[in-house]
Amino acid sequence: MSTNKRIALIATLLAAAAVACPPAWADRGYGHYGHGDGGWGWGLGLLLGTAILIDATQPRPVYYPAPTYVAPPVYVQPPVVMSAPVAYASPPPQAQLGEQSWWYYCNSSSNYYPYVRNCPEGWTRVSPQPPGQ
Repeated sequence: MSTNKRIALIATLLAAAAVACPPAWADRGYGHYGHGDGGWGWGLGLLLGTAILIDATQPRPVYYPAPTYVAPPVYVQPPVVMSAPVAYASPPPQAQLGEQSWWYYCNSSSNYYPYVRNCPEGWTRVSPQPPGQ
């Protein structure tokens, strides 16, 4: 509630309390029956006015929304996939130093090693020849 609204509320309530007091204050303390109870109007008005003033100026509690909890992310480990090992044909034997080197030919693919890695019928050893001969 803003300060201006509080002041207006307090002023209105004090005015209402003051209007309620005059009937009790009208006989000026002599009492209608001679009992001298004229001070009750002021006392009641002062008591109510003070209570209203204290209530209007107290800070109101602040209510915050309840906290929200988010579940942690779920981690699913991907499965481990094992593939079968790839079988390669063993390469032809390497030439020893000092020996003549050979080329290896595969008849089914019509090509030489290492351009072809597999030869189902086996390799044919061929003497190396320069291109165009």
